Amino acid sequence: MNFYLFVTPAKAGVQKVLKRLDTGFRRYDDLPCFRRNSKVTREERIVKVAVYLLVLIQISFGLPALHAQEYGKIRALNQRAVYVINQRNDFVSQVLTSYAILHERNEQGVVVRIKVDGQWLDVTNIEIVPVLKEIGNKQRQVLAHKLFFYTADGGILDLLSELTIH
Repeated sequence: MNFYLFVTPAKAGVQKVLKRLDTGFRRYDDLPCFRRNSKVTREERIVKVAVYLLVLIQISFGLPALHAQEYGKIRALNQRAVYVINQRNDFVSQVLTSYAILHERNEQGVVVRIKVDGQWLDVTNIEIVPVLKEIGNKQRQVLAHKLFFYTADGGILDLLSELTIH
C-alpha cells in the first residue's frame, strides 16, 4: 500500500502550493535577509547573552559563598547551644548543692541521679520554670526558678530556688 501525502491549501490567501508539508522550520517566506528583519537587533542579542552569562557566573560563584555563610551561622548556633546547655547543667547542680542534695552528673554535666530520703533516684527529665513578677509597663522580672525533677519511678521532686541564671 502506498500512501501519498497531499496538502490541500485553502483558497483564500494562498500564493503558492506546497509540494510537501511545511514543518515550520524553514518558513517558506522567500525573504532574502530573514534574520535582519527580526525585531531583535544583533546588539540586543549580544546584551542578552552577556547578561545570561553574568548571571550564570554569579550563581556559580555565589552559591558556595552563601553555603559557607550559612554553615558559619549554624556553627555559631551550635556553639551557643552547647554554652547554654552547660550553663543550665551548672545551674541545676548549684541549686541541688544549695539544698544539700547529693547528686551525680554524667560526662556532659547532666544530673542523672539524686539522693532523696537516703535513696538514689534516676532522673529522667528536668524542667526549669522561671517565677516572674510584673514591674510596670508590662515588663517582667525573674524572681526565682522552680525546678522539677522527674524520676524513673514516676515521682516528681520540685524545688524553688532564688538563684537566677545569668
